[in-house]
Order: sequence, then C-alpha cells, then structure tokens
Amino acid sequence: MKRKKNNNSVGRRKIVRRKTQSSAPAYVGETIPIDLIIEIVSRLPAKSIAVFRCVSKQWASLLQRPYFRELFLTSSLSRPCPLFTLRIGNKWHFFSFPQPRDLGENLSVVATDYQYHMSYCEDRYIDICQSVNGFIYLNNIGRGRIVDTVNVICNPCTGQHITLPKVRGKGKKKYVLRSFFGYDPIGKQFKVLCITMSYNRHSKPQVLTLGSGKLSWRKIECSFTHYPKGDINGICINGVLYYIAYIENSYNKIICFDVRSEKFSFIEIQNAELLTLINYKGKLGVVLRFEYGGLAELWVLDDAKKVKWSNHIFVLANPVLEGITTSIWATDMGEIAWVSSRWTNPLCISYYNLERQSVRTVDKLWIGRDHQESVFSFTDHVENLMFL
Repeated sequence: MKRKKNNNSVGRRKIVRRKTQSSAPAYVGETIPIDLIIEIVSRLPAKSIAVFRCVSKQWASLLQRPYFRELFLTSSLSRPCPLFTLRIGNKWHFFSFPQPRDLGENLSVVATDYQYHMSYCEDRYIDICQSVNGFIYLNNIGRGRIVDTVNVICNPCTGQHITLPKVRGKGKKKYVLRSFFGYDPIGKQFKVLCITMSYNRHSKPQVLTLGSGKLSWRKIECSFTHYPKGDINGICINGVLYYIAYIENSYNKIICFDVRSEKFSFIEIQNAELLTLINYKGKLGVVLRFEYGGLAELWVLDDAKKVKWSNHIFVLANPVLEGITTSIWATDMGEIAWVSSRWTNPLCISYYNLERQSVRTVDKLWIGRDHQESVFSFTDHVENLMFL
C-alpha cells in the first residue's frame, strides 16, 4: 500500500542539514511540534509576524487564528515598551523604542516609526489619548469644546482605525465632559465610557462596547453625580477604569468604574490639585507634585477593597516640574519616568529609581521629525494583532 503524501507544510517541520562538499552526510533531525513553533513565533515582534504571513497560505492561515493572536498578546504584555504619539501637521505618528533595562547608565535610543499615520481635521485638537492593550484612544474635540467631538480608536500595529458614533441625547445638544477607554480582561471586551452633562448640569454616563455588532451608545446608571476633571487622563488597571472627578458638595474623588459590571464607586483623596494617575506594578498610583522644592509624592493603592495606601516621597530637579502632567508614568520595573520637555527633538526621558533614589536618562531619543505640535507618551504599550 502506498503511503499518502503529507501536504501540511505548517503542521510538521523538520530540521534538515544538506550535504555539501565540506559537510558530513545529510542529517534529518526530529520533527518540531507545531505548538512549539507557534510558541516561538508568538515571541517575535509584529513586523516579523507580517513577514511570516508571506511565507505561504498555510502560515498566513495559522498566524491569523484567534488562538495565535491571544498568545501573541499574552507574550507582548510581558514586554511593554514606551510609545509616543505625536501630532505633526494634520497627521498623527506613532513611535516606540525598547524599554531600557540597564539601571546603571544613561542611554541613547533611536525610536522606531510604526509607519502608520492617521490624518485628522486641523481645526480640532486632541483632548485625551489613552493606550489600552495595544489600542490607542483619541478624543478629537472641536474648537470651543462643544459636543461636536470625534472619538477614534486605532491600532498602530495593524494600521487600522475606526471612528465611533457621536454621543446623542434627547432634546438640546449635550456638552460632552469627558470620555475614557477601558478593557475587561475576563470578558475580553473594550469599552468606552463617556460622561455627558446637559445644560442643567446633570451628568449622565453612557457606554459603547467594541465588537458587539453595530457600534452604539447606551445609557447606564450611576448613584452619584460627578464631573470628571478636564486636565487628567484616566487609566485602566486590571479591568477597573480610574479617573479624577468632582462630586457636588465635596472634594475631588478617584472614580472607580468596573468595566465588566459597569458599576461605579469612588475613593476619598486629599490634595488632589496636582495629580497624575499611573500604573505602578499593576496597582493604582497617584502622583502628587509640588510646585516648589522639587518634591513629589507617590501614593500606591495596595488594597483596593480596604483602601490601604503606601506612600513614597522623592526629589526631582526643578526643571522637571514644568509641563509633565500628562507625561509622567511608572515602568514595569517600578521606576518613575517622565519627559522633561515635550517640545524638543531629541526628547529627553528621565527614570527615577525609588529604592536607589537616583536618576538616569535616555538623553537622545530621536523621533525622526523636526517639529511636533503635540506629544502623548505611554510606557506600557503592547503590540496587538487583533483587528478592529
């Protein structure tokens, strides 16, 4: 009986050493399991994955499977990298570079352009920019901050972007206060939360869920009226979206929005005028910056249920305190990082080690452009092969 030929070029791979004049006789090694191949390939950068897709139809089919995309995202989450989103003219450019690992020396890095540029109308400006699991959320607001806003979600890795439908309400137009981007790791769903306010100053939350068919906003309930601060971005950590808001007859609070259950709660805070929310080793971090003395304070929410905090005080050089409210973050190694100037090329990034109480810098971060008008920076950006 003749054996059937195995045409599955992806399912089974063999290591073969060809015979040459200077080599030993041909040797055929053991077959490499397909699961091992997938595991190895999932650890490569997205640009390498794009090359592998061109090898054959079998490879293209394999690398487009949802299982592989999930595996790639899991691997990518273990190696987050800084990402800069820059507006140059009427286009947005995305640049990334490897996270510096050497704690003992200054570094010089050249950023890599994603080669994905998204155009937008020049009579608008970006009010919010968030990075969540590889997707970038841009809130494009018209001059005058009226309800005519355009919310865009893009994936620099795949070069895709979608424009979300406008928020609508009954009667007169509503004044859109603030919107935030979150991710539910259990249900694996991305959601956009928008807080609107009518002319009688009554705020109403609405939610849009990606991947649920036709994109549409739906109203949800909140037991307390609150008004998000306009100068501080929110942050999503482990399925909870945090942002700063003012509650009537009270001080500012940290609002907690559970992305999965869509329930609201809040945490009491003090001295909330100079705040930046960061992800510190998987926990909510609140940075208080003082205008004088070069001092800053980091509060870390160690226990969200019991609301237990730990704090760290550190010293920064005076020039650092200028204009870094949206450009300060924590690395996966627990360092505090910031862009000392948001308007220069090269950009200068500093890293403060809380344990050593020392500062190191990436002092030549060339982004390949001479003039940029707006800069947003993230340290926990990951590559995601999922399509919008």
